[in-house]
Amino acid sequence: MKKYRYFIIPIICTIIFAFAFNVILDKKYEEVKDKKDLGTIKHTPDHKIRDKGVLLKDEMHYESDLILLGSSELANLVDQNPVNVFPFKGAEYDVSIYGTAHTQSLHHTAMLNSISNLNSDDKIAIIVSAQWFQYEEGTGRDSFTPNFSEQQFYKIFNNDKISKESKIYYAERISEILKQGDTFVEERIYANLYSKDNILSKIALSLLSPYYEFKEYMLDTKDKVQTIKVFETLNNKKDTNIKVINWEEEYEKAEIEGTSKVTNNYMNVEDSYYDKYLRARYDELNGYWENVDLLKSKEVQDYELFLNISSELGVKPLIILAPVNGIYYDYIGLTKEERNLFYNNIEQMAKEKGFDVLNLQSKEYEKYYLTDVMHLGWKGWLNVDEEMYKHFNKE
Repeated sequence: MKKYRYFIIPIICTIIFAFAFNVILDKKYEEVKDKKDLGTIKHTPDHKIRDKGVLLKDEMHYESDLILLGSSELANLVDQNPVNVFPFKGAEYDVSIYGTAHTQSLHHTAMLNSISNLNSDDKIAIIVSAQWFQYEEGTGRDSFTPNFSEQQFYKIFNNDKISKESKIYYAERISEILKQGDTFVEERIYANLYSKDNILSKIALSLLSPYYEFKEYMLDTKDKVQTIKVFETLNNKKDTNIKVINWEEEYEKAEIEGTSKVTNNYMNVEDSYYDKYLRARYDELNGYWENVDLLKSKEVQDYELFLNISSELGVKPLIILAPVNGIYYDYIGLTKEERNLFYNNIEQMAKEKGFDVLNLQSKEYEKYYLTDVMHLGWKGWLNVDEEMYKHFNKE
């Protein structure tokens, strides 16, 4: 028995210290959480602590923000980006953005689930991009792992609202994506065991449960420490300036801005984008996507998981189907007919769940709607702002 003493005592001491440290953190967190202006955090693209954590989302949710899930378009900070528009008279709520480049359906599913006390009245929207569906295997490890959250991963399996079927699919996908490489090994093992769903895997998970429960506890503690540090950098809350939006005038401004930025190419993309990404590669891009079938991608099933879990959580996100640049995608070989089939299928999947859809496929050829071949721009963001306003303010 004595020989085990040297093994057990450090473990017990670590657990006691962790609990005591959390008591101190809880007190500190309560002291600062309601005093700070979260605007900077809500509006900053690619904020890792916000996107990968839990507590910051809960605080923003408490303030009844519009939750906007997206990817790289969120970092296109033109004047019409919703972070520069909301709140305004008639929509006296702010917007919290979640996501960055390569954030796709599996990430959004975990992000949404990590927000506590979601309800059917919550204002939630997600921007779905055709680029997510480019590869038949769906998102790959290299693009997936930078935005993967261990903390949010475990929250999926601990939520009783989520069906066993949804959890098994999520586990299968995570196990598949993480199977190569030496990072997130514990999560890969957990996902692999959970997805097998047999007697041996259940016994193994049961035996490992103390380790995983303590790891989740420590991830929650880390999130609390990081959130407190974020709060300490923020200014105290102040009154918000509620502006008045004249949509007609704003569209005129957007047209003027677009006209000044798009002058050197027929593809209607911003000059700097054309010079950097298209000019030198123009010939090789001809037909580049002619063998791509967006609806064969595993991302379709990942998107369906997002819809299923949203329904299980009792929320109804507005699905925004972002358009692509029609001129560019015609050139690279993804035909208008193929794109329409994609838009219509993705829309129908959402409508079958009872979700409203803002399908923007008719905007593919509209000047100044995008700043490049895929990112919402001057007129595009403004249109999305207006449509979100109408949707979340309808009686």
